[in-house]
Amino acid sequence: MMRLLGLLCFVCVSASAQNDLKQQQLIKKSTLHASITLGYGGIQNPVASSKNITSVILPNFAYYGDRWYVDNFALGYSLIESERYYIDIAGRFNDDGFFFKLDGIDKLFATSIVSDNPKVPTRPSAPTTSLTPIERDLSYLAGLSSGLKLFADSWLELAVLQDITGVHNGHEVQLNGYQSFSVLGGVLGIEAGVNYKSSELIKYYYTIAPTEALSRLTKYELQSALNYHLKMAYEYPISEQLSFDMKLKYTWLDSELANNPIINENGYFSGFMGVTYHF
Repeated sequence: MMRLLGLLCFVCVSASAQNDLKQQQLIKKSTLHASITLGYGGIQNPVASSKNITSVILPNFAYYGDRWYVDNFALGYSLIESERYYIDIAGRFNDDGFFFKLDGIDKLFATSIVSDNPKVPTRPSAPTTSLTPIERDLSYLAGLSSGLKLFADSWLELAVLQDITGVHNGHEVQLNGYQSFSVLGGVLGIEAGVNYKSSELIKYYYTIAPTEALSRLTKYELQSALNYHLKMAYEYPISEQLSFDMKLKYTWLDSELANNPIINENGYFSGFMGVTYHF
């Protein structure tokens, strides 16, 4: 269940302004809409000594009322909506927490992470029996999301989201641009974006505490991070209830974040491809 939740949040929750508005306009109000995609996909886990997450099934569900909506695990309330712009109250899971929940990394100790990751020098320390496992909690973010239509099928979205679960009390600022095209009888969407993550969020998820490491780490201080991403989504209708769907996203990690001892990659892929049945 946690794997599917994480995959939904990575592949589906990072919706663009155009995608959100299309759903509000095309989905019948006060009706539950559900689909299931059979295929293959997953998340490349950038955390050292962790496994990638894969799945052959991807469920989706959405419900839109007059103003309230639920889209998988994203929640929202429409404050202002027109053909050219919108302002919503929006909420979603923070994705960093899933890196530590999806493959049982909370049962590992940072000694294996440090030994597998040569980027940060270590110094030997006396063995201790009071080590604690690496555990990070999921957090939920909420705030304001707004979208502006630049020209035909092109949108710019800005979202400012704050941790409302008291996990790290950090925040994110997201800026995304989206453009859709008609390609080979289907719809192709291209999204590029930047995501600012505050120092409180980064320090909570990516700082190794002294009690989590057997080897003594050289002192390091994490600050805020600026991640970039490029996303492609393609949908081709096969019949009234079937479609071929492909979503692929690559995220570039902030250079300082990528160089800390708990991270083993400069970026990561997430995505899913398969045939979708619409109920």
